[in-house]
Amino acid sequence: MNTSGKNISDVEVINKVDPICQMQTAGFTKDTMTYKNKVYGFCSVYCKDEFKKDPEKYVQK
Repeated sequence: MNTSGKNISDVEVINKVDPICQMQTAGFTKDTMTYKNKVYGFCSVYCKDEFKKDPEKYVQK
């Protein structure tokens, strides 16, 4: 799932904190990505792109 540029206020994500920068994302998620059938929310496209480089590094946290 890539919701970049779309209204994603109704998308339910499994995290309330951006796994890259640790910002609270609840209520203002800017982008999402599905990894292993789970939807992760991010505060920015940059953070999503960093997650994509090595998702396992961040889902272990």
